[in-house]
Amino acid sequence: MELVEEFAEAADLHFEAVEALDEEQANRQAVRLARLFKDIVLQGEEGREALLVLIDSKNLAVAGMAAVYSLRYSPARCEALLKQLASQPGLLGFRAGAALQRWADGDWPLE
Repeated sequence: MELVEEFAEAADLHFEAVEALDEEQANRQAVRLARLFKDIVLQGEEGREALLVLIDSKNLAVAGMAAVYSLRYSPARCEALLKQLASQPGLLGFRAGAALQRWADGDWPLE
């Protein structure tokens, strides 16, 4: 599914921009991710399942972003990956831990 491939690209570019402290690019990719996610879920179950495939990506930034956006649809699977990522050092681990905390607190904006 082309939308999912674009989502993976945007997730990778977003992570790279955040790592490089490129706020403009990070924001641009965040907006792109949100738009792509909306388009993906409009595809129904097929779209959500296609996005879940990215959780198995070797690119941990892509896998993590897919898990974040898929938490409502597959909480157990996504939480497991995010917990694994949260144990990683650096920004990736920090962001996964923050996502898990927001999820646990019921402060989850993504639908």
